[in-house]
Amino acid sequence: MNYNSLKTVSVVIPAYNARNTIQQAIATARAQTLRPTQIVVVDDVSKDDTIQRAEAVAGPDLLVVRSPKNGGGGAARNRGIDHSTGDVVAFLDADDLWAPNKLANQMMLLRTQTRDSFCFSAVEQVNEYDEKHILPKREPFIGESLADYMLKAGNIMQTSTLMVPRHLLTKCRFNERLRRFQDLDFVLTLDEAGIAAAFCPQPLVEWRNVGNPKRVSSNPDPTVMQTFLNAHPRLTRAQKLGLEIRSVGPTPGAAGTLRWSWRLALSVFSGALPPPNAVSLLLKHSLGMRNYGALRARLGARS
Repeated sequence: MNYNSLKTVSVVIPAYNARNTIQQAIATARAQTLRPTQIVVVDDVSKDDTIQRAEAVAGPDLLVVRSPKNGGGGAARNRGIDHSTGDVVAFLDADDLWAPNKLANQMMLLRTQTRDSFCFSAVEQVNEYDEKHILPKREPFIGESLADYMLKAGNIMQTSTLMVPRHLLTKCRFNERLRRFQDLDFVLTLDEAGIAAAFCPQPLVEWRNVGNPKRVSSNPDPTVMQTFLNAHPRLTRAQKLGLEIRSVGPTPGAAGTLRWSWRLALSVFSGALPPPNAVSLLLKHSLGMRNYGALRARLGARS
């Protein structure tokens, strides 16, 4: 396909109990300098009035789709893909916001690609310690697998930054069995299909609600981790350790702490976690969130 011919954009917004943010999400999509031709809101059987609030700002560009059952973010995004008509599909979580030039900058970058590619950008986020960061801090190195880039090196490719040509989505979909790690799984699926990643270093997304325990992506259930690992059996030990140690803390009790500490040490020895990051994780789980946050503030932590 000639990527220079890409013109139109469909925006897919999965929504579940998003009454407080859904209209902002639709507005941030409509405020783009490259106006999307279609905005697909997929309501995942919300228990609040998300649908009514989306329909209250109806227009010829807006399609509101009702899922027949609650299937999670992956199923909602796949349903949105099925209803999309644009040359490319951009994904937007209902509680995130876009910079006005987000779609235009990414479309410009995609049009320069000479092979099957998708695009992601940096994000601006305020973490659970009220510190502002721009992530990721670098693009993938030449020859670096996206599994190493994300799982071993700890870089993010956040869902609301992703823009994918629609013809690639016939073979690459979101895993509907996952209630966490959906962005990681989807990007690995694209990578395993031989689709290249193009990076916009500008922070084009405001990633909100980071660290909220009610957010689906914060699901602590260990079976979710195992489902993800089972879906990617070719991951190396270092890649698995890098993901596990950053995502799952120690279980209660001395035995749980000892097992987690051992895996923390293995992560450092395997190259999956730099020693300064390991020290930060150890302090975080030893001191507790509040005390660790106070320590970071006292030391003027930046990472």
